[in-house]
Amino acid sequence: MNIDMIKEYKELSLFLLKTLQGSLSAEQGSGKVMGSLYESLQSAANASQIKRIHKQVKEILLKESPVDVNRLLLTIQRLKKDLLTQSNVENDMRTLIEEFKTLLNMALHQIEGISLQGEESRELFLQCREELGEIITPEGMHRYVEKFRRLFSLNIFIEDETGRECDELKKIISILADSISGLLLSSGAFDSGLEICVERLQHARTLNEMQEIRELLLQQTQTLQLRTRQMVVDVQQAREQVSDANKKIEALKVQMEKVKQEIIIDPLTRVYNRRAYDAKIKQELMGYQRYGRPTALLFIDIDHFKQINDSYGHRTGDGVLRILSEVMKKEIREIDVLARYGGEEFALILPHTAYAQALEVAERIRQKVENSRFTFKGKPFSVTVSLGVGTLQENDTLESYVERVDQALYQAKDGGRNRVVGEAAAA
Repeated sequence: MNIDMIKEYKELSLFLLKTLQGSLSAEQGSGKVMGSLYESLQSAANASQIKRIHKQVKEILLKESPVDVNRLLLTIQRLKKDLLTQSNVENDMRTLIEEFKTLLNMALHQIEGISLQGEESRELFLQCREELGEIITPEGMHRYVEKFRRLFSLNIFIEDETGRECDELKKIISILADSISGLLLSSGAFDSGLEICVERLQHARTLNEMQEIRELLLQQTQTLQLRTRQMVVDVQQAREQVSDANKKIEALKVQMEKVKQEIIIDPLTRVYNRRAYDAKIKQELMGYQRYGRPTALLFIDIDHFKQINDSYGHRTGDGVLRILSEVMKKEIREIDVLARYGGEEFALILPHTAYAQALEVAERIRQKVENSRFTFKGKPFSVTVSLGVGTLQENDTLESYVERVDQALYQAKDGGRNRVVGEAAAA
């Protein structure tokens, strides 16, 4: 597996692992192991390490089964196979082109002496030598072959049949035969005509005999061209398969995001649910203990919500919950976490927020809710909320922190509702 394949597979594995980590509770042992495996995968440097981590993740998924894991793993294995197939075909084509260029370079070197004797031959030789390094595609190789064939013909059809020239020509043809044979073997095929060609070359004595052998070699070169064109078709098919694989990967990402949302989002209000709240509040407590990062917590309770349900029905009560969720979401930042804590109670986590700022947010929410208007069968009615506010303090545990904010909320409701009470006033 080459470096690009490792990188792409690693990025896909990181995405899937991060998504699946979010679907497991932080309290579960599997959730903690997922976190450790995610860190290990980030530092993984080779395919063996990634495969080992992949095996551990697979074992955890088979145990927890947060989604249809077996089908997901089979899909991922199939995508890996598609990507690997494309990589192998492209590598074979690049290898074939490089070996072809080596063959031509050796041939140019051998005919350099005789090519520089005539003006036309010299100009064509210099062009071939200059353009050889520019071949990077099968199309470029095909165009170059036509020019090289002209150069080859100019230096083969000579009238002076001296022994030295025949020997030089024999060397050139021998090099071509050996090189073509190597290319055919590297592509998994061999033509028996080459063996006959080499045998005849050993006994050739005249230029005509060598010209016949040359024609045989040109036929072998044409065979290589046909195989190269087929490789181009194979590569195109592989690219189409990879495109299909990418579409499947995107579909998997959408599916995983949908599953993640179903796990952490309250279906009625479309804010975070209690599970998401529990994970986030623990994360904020650890951040405070490690870095001293300030964070605030608000408990928000709808006043007389039972009376709303009794008077107007549960459908109207559900509508009140949805509307108030939208009102509160407009008053908070993207990093804040609004969650449905209970039936008519919400929790709002405000990272990087001091006590005074949290009180301001709470009062703004209280006013927005109070100013909102609701109707039932054309008759208006109002809704208010009570809020308790607190911030993390030194030596706090999760229980003591939540208890302090909950006590502030109790004071707000006991004090007449539709008000904000902070932990300092509730103490």
